[in-house]
Amino acid sequence: MEKPKSKLIFLLLAVLAVSMMVAFSVFAAEAMWIFAAITVLIFIGIFGFGFTLKKKYRENGWL
Repeated sequence: MEKPKSKLIFLLLAVLAVSMMVAFSVFAAEAMWIFAAITVLIFIGIFGFGFTLKKKYRENGWL
């Protein structure tokens, strides 16, 4: 049986996602809507990458 891979990447993705939520709040409060929109797109990208990676881990039995 193969040894499970490290799940540290998921913690890093979670920290990045939370930092994007905080950045969105700051940019929205400062009325910097272009940067707020960019943080939303980055946030969506982080979630998409995380879900794709989770699927790959599950399919290969690394969890």
